[in-house]
Amino acid sequence: MPKMDYTWDMDTMTTALRAAIQKDGRSLNKLGLAAGVNNGVLSRFMRGERDVTLSTADAICWGLGVDVRLVKPRRTKGGGR
Repeated sequence: MPKMDYTWDMDTMTTALRAAIQKDGRSLNKLGLAAGVNNGVLSRFMRGERDVTLSTADAICWGLGVDVRLVKPRRTKGGGR
């Protein structure tokens, strides 16, 4: 699988993570086993009933073979974001 390098906000990451799970093609049970994540957690996440923690998102990405990292946003000159 090719290495992907993305920098996203949480909403965009959630959308991309759901898309990557769907694209993977494995059942949520098989993905959950590979990632060490409970099938119920994955199922509720995919239905939009819950968010996932960063550690759970990291585990899912590991199970998918996707490399992710958390980065701090850069500040603009005015001190805001």
